[in-house]
Amino acid sequence: MENLGYLFAAYSLVWVLLFGYLYRLSGKARELRRELDSLREAGER
Repeated sequence: MENLGYLFAAYSLVWVLLFGYLYRLSGKARELRRELDSLREAGER
């Protein structure tokens, strides 16, 4: 029971890293979607 603080800190760190990774991944997907839309527009011209 004395190491419960370390367990909580490790779990918290993993969740923070996971959410940070997912946020970064969603930003890259948004950027790719914008680029794809602009390429589609250029192809229609």
